[in-house]
Amino acid sequence: MWKNITLDFPGTDLRYISDLFSILNVASIMIKDKLKEADSNWVDDPDNPNPLSGDTHVIVLMIQENQDVDQLIYEIQMIMNLDNAPDYVEEIFEDKDWVTYTQSQFKEIFISDSLRIVPPWESNSEFSGQSIIIQPGSGFGTGTHPTTQLCLRWLENNLHEKNTVLDYGCGSGILSIAAKILGAGFIEGVEIDSKAILNAKQNNELNNLMIPYHHSDSFESNEKYDIVIANILAAILIRLAPTLGPFIGHNLVLSGILENQAKDVIQSYSDWVNLSVQDEMGGWVLLLNN
Repeated sequence: MWKNITLDFPGTDLRYISDLFSILNVASIMIKDKLKEADSNWVDDPDNPNPLSGDTHVIVLMIQENQDVDQLIYEIQMIMNLDNAPDYVEEIFEDKDWVTYTQSQFKEIFISDSLRIVPPWESNSEFSGQSIIIQPGSGFGTGTHPTTQLCLRWLENNLHEKNTVLDYGCGSGILSIAAKILGAGFIEGVEIDSKAILNAKQNNELNNLMIPYHHSDSFESNEKYDIVIANILAAILIRLAPTLGPFIGHNLVLSGILENQAKDVIQSYSDWVNLSVQDEMGGWVLLLNN
């Protein structure tokens, strides 16, 4: 048995607090969004870290069941120099087969009546359409996030057979895999995270595909692609404009953008294309050239 001790510290920097808590006798320290993933507007840009604020997140300490919670809370009070003991929520849970539990959190996701994302352990379940098999890993893109669904929805409705596709910031490979399954011709993926590239290659094998994936540091191409698609944070998309611009052959599809960020992204690509909002889901938008 274990306990999760959840503490709410509005108006504080939880990165700083988690550093303070590193001296505590706890099994783990987790910073957790107060909102569900699909409802959250918080994003992490490694080059420009966003604050992990106590207004949007809570801090969760995992301890053994028999550990003295009162003593732990007293130590927290002393570390943070608080006049009073902080409020907390205590949850007891059983140890479990964490592999099985993790798998249970990933179910099939229906993009449409004819396209779904499915983890390997459910890939044999009955479905009359096309299935994209994704092993959850370090690469972004399991299909749960609105930005991924926006891109998949666009690909399904607009991709033509034999289109060439550049999936920039490919993450798990989900978009390039979808493009190939939907009939695209030559496809390449580019990613900065080496672990994500390994995840993308693994997902290719699961889907019996051989899409080439490149590290962004070594990727070179003089090609123009029918479709350039990038589902990355807005700040990174803006920085990538000079990189992606020369690759645009016909369609530039961008997501990972909040509604209030769209104007800046549109402006950053104005030397190459005229972008506008094509689709929206849960406060996130997809941009497409006119």
